[in-house]
Amino acid sequence: MLEVKHLRCIQAIAASSSLKSAAAKLFITDSALSHQLKDLEQRINSHLVLRKQQPLQLTQHGQQLLSLAQQVLPLIEQTEQQFSAAQQQQTRLNISVDCHACFQWLLPALQRFQQTWPEVNSHFCQDKDYNGLPLLQRGEADILLTSEVSPEEQIHFEPLFEYEMVLICPPQHRLSSQATVKASQLSQETIISYPVTPQRLDLYRYILQPSQVAVKQWKHADNPAMLLQMVAAGMGVAAMPYWAVEHYAQQQFVHLLSFEQALWRPMYAAFSKNAQSSTVLKDFVELILQQALSQLKGSRALSFKQK
Repeated sequence: MLEVKHLRCIQAIAASSSLKSAAAKLFITDSALSHQLKDLEQRINSHLVLRKQQPLQLTQHGQQLLSLAQQVLPLIEQTEQQFSAAQQQQTRLNISVDCHACFQWLLPALQRFQQTWPEVNSHFCQDKDYNGLPLLQRGEADILLTSEVSPEEQIHFEPLFEYEMVLICPPQHRLSSQATVKASQLSQETIISYPVTPQRLDLYRYILQPSQVAVKQWKHADNPAMLLQMVAAGMGVAAMPYWAVEHYAQQQFVHLLSFEQALWRPMYAAFSKNAQSSTVLKDFVELILQQALSQLKGSRALSFKQK
């Protein structure tokens, strides 16, 4: 009966000029390789290598066995990698987030998760532009929280919830007497946003660009706290999730307005399709969903069927 070591043996011989170099590729001694080859030839009752040829050459039966090795070994290695990744998934949870303000509700969910799974090592891994998909594709992140669904064959997007995006302005602003705002009313405004391209901002993509509205100026804030402070100081207006600013609006720190056509944005948990059976991921996603729907005002359940 053929074994995996026999396939690796014939593959190494085919890629080497001598048995000595083939043995080095397999990290075994010359003698051990010779014994393996002899054992294999006895099992199939046929010579596999023309030993007197330099460099080594395979016989017809040797070529047939090499063809089998080239088909089978990559499948074995792929399966081993998947098993290894699944095992690693049980001991780590690297989280990437495409949302600057998400930590407000994510950290309580993560705290509950760590109480349930103390053996799992949790980390945040972020791209400087808050674009976590490449990290997920490279295996550096195990889960990505994002509002964007990409047509990725190996990535599953699990629907979580959706939330309303609102405009915030200072309490003394000219728009503060309104409950809703039109895109055209923002043409003379300074917009404060995170330091990413406008094409990645919900305000630009779904409000300004469809109405062909150009604003007066763009300013940047590195984090939600700075952004809120800048708006409260009268430096501009900004778009943020309702749940992130509702508390500050109640304290009259800022004034919030819905858009004339309410802007609801989805939130998905993205992860490798190979990890869909992971109990660790399932529990974490469930905790996120529970935290969001029970604690976040201006959020609601999201249904989505992925093709």
